[in-house]
Amino acid sequence: MRKSPNTPMRFTARNDYAFKKLFGTEENKDIMIEFISLVTLLSQDDFDDVRIENSEQLPLFYNEKAGRLDIKIRLNDGRKIDVEMQNTYFNYYPKRSIFYCSKMIHEHFPSGLQYTDLKKCITINVLNSPFKLSHKVHSVYRIREEEEQTLLDELLEIHFLDLTKLPKENLTSLEKWLMFIKTDSKEERAMLARENPVMAKANKVMDIFYLDERERRLYEAAWECESERLSMISEAEQKGLERGKSLGLAEGSHQKALETAKTMLTMGYPLADICKIVGLSPAEVETL
Repeated sequence: MRKSPNTPMRFTARNDYAFKKLFGTEENKDIMIEFISLVTLLSQDDFDDVRIENSEQLPLFYNEKAGRLDIKIRLNDGRKIDVEMQNTYFNYYPKRSIFYCSKMIHEHFPSGLQYTDLKKCITINVLNSPFKLSHKVHSVYRIREEEEQTLLDELLEIHFLDLTKLPKENLTSLEKWLMFIKTDSKEERAMLARENPVMAKANKVMDIFYLDERERRLYEAAWECESERLSMISEAEQKGLERGKSLGLAEGSHQKALETAKTMLTMGYPLADICKIVGLSPAEVETL
């Protein structure tokens, strides 16, 4: 993301550091509340005394490469919300989201409490890659009966917000926020923020990246960190494919040897000759 001196810098809230700066810090709690209220349809009164549980990691994360990318929120009644920006979609992502949501359910649940004391957990995934399981911008998943669609329990709720499916006009209030997150145009952000005081504050937060050298460095470090992470994932997947191909070839070669040995047995070849020709052990040939 480093630019040449003659290239104007462009910033987007899809950047992990910028996203957490906007929605995961105490000073911008009002921005987070408006956005999550639009996603979940929770009343803003539900966010009285809301706590952002991992906001303290923001300044250190990209220097030390430690900490959490997501934003963990706890409402005053114990309900928990996890928000995450994901620029690259992987097929395992739904399972990962279910795992994180399930993990949140039993956090802060000491032994001795009853199951009725479990609090609702919500995960919100903002995706900048196509969400393959739905054609909608906003998909919401809960546990329901397959035919009657009755809700088993409200304990678990997972949202996927697909930035790639946003319409070009007639945006809803939520879609305007999603466009604000998606765009890297300073002018488009300013236009979106004209009629919304909270979004206007968010726009000022984004403008800091143009003006503050330290903020720019942290912003760029976030992109570099994500590039390194994706490179490592890609390398691991490639090694896995190569290993799988090697194992497949080996398995195919072994199967062919077994078939050849079986044919030679039916033709009356001596066991020692079969083992020597096909490279199998006597025990393997005898099992045929």
